[in-house]
Amino acid sequence: MWDVDDEMEAATPAETRAAMLRPQMRGYTQVRGVFVQLPDGDGTPGSRASTLAKMVHERRHRALLLYLLLLGAWRGLEGPDSTPLQADVWIRALTAPRGLTWSRSTLSRAWTTLEEMDLVVRKREDRTVRVTPRREDGAGVYERPSGRRDRMNKYFVLPDEFWTEDWFAKLSLPALAVLLVIAKETNNESEVRLTYPQFEDWYGIRRKTAQNGVAELRHHGLLNVRRNVIKAPLSPTGTTVETWYSLTGPFGHQSRKARQKRAQDERAARQASGVTAVVAANAVTPGPMVKRPREEETSA
Repeated sequence: MWDVDDEMEAATPAETRAAMLRPQMRGYTQVRGVFVQLPDGDGTPGSRASTLAKMVHERRHRALLLYLLLLGAWRGLEGPDSTPLQADVWIRALTAPRGLTWSRSTLSRAWTTLEEMDLVVRKREDRTVRVTPRREDGAGVYERPSGRRDRMNKYFVLPDEFWTEDWFAKLSLPALAVLLVIAKETNNESEVRLTYPQFEDWYGIRRKTAQNGVAELRHHGLLNVRRNVIKAPLSPTGTTVETWYSLTGPFGHQSRKARQKRAQDERAARQASGVTAVVAANAVTPGPMVKRPREEETSA
């Protein structure tokens, strides 16, 4: 008869998040740029606002976090043979000090919101529900963007520190929106020049929301702001100020690029190791050497 230790500690929220993210083996989540902004020529005239703006305007904070976590955990959840996670696992993973409160009812409402936005598909299997993400703009089935660089598959990365250092819980919805916008725009550049009207015109993030988000990110030390005075012949003063934004720490451009390079090298090493293993397994062990008779010995 087995002895059961009733005092065994349960997994913590941090351990649960780490376990959900671990199958990625990258240290970051790929998020398509269309989550933040539609490509040129898409959307209504004069606007390229996409999923992020809708979530911010409708204050769908929980749905936004849940969708980002689903993308981060997806490698371990995809495939018909995988086991869907129970509601209590999602609730525990999304729970952190200073963060939003989660319950079965709030989780269910968040899944429903994502379903209504065409960002997930839910299918009941016995006593569990399998959730599958749809593409970040809600307009297609989900496939990992991988190395594709067409306009619908260009992506930026969200470092795992967003989850492991509880930034998902510390940041308000405006700060999270600004973080995602600047992460997208600094995917290939160290900083981006933006004005508050451009936050609204280009991404659908209202000026006041952007101002609050910028201030909060600066307060947390996650955002650098550089102001550059340049000539402006048509302005009253003859000058104007450009404002440049860059993220810091693990969210910074260089840090994210280094992480992507490391993940690429590790993937190449695993593939090379796999090829070597297959070659070794399929190698035929040579038998004893047999002396072949000379041609004249075989002639009639």
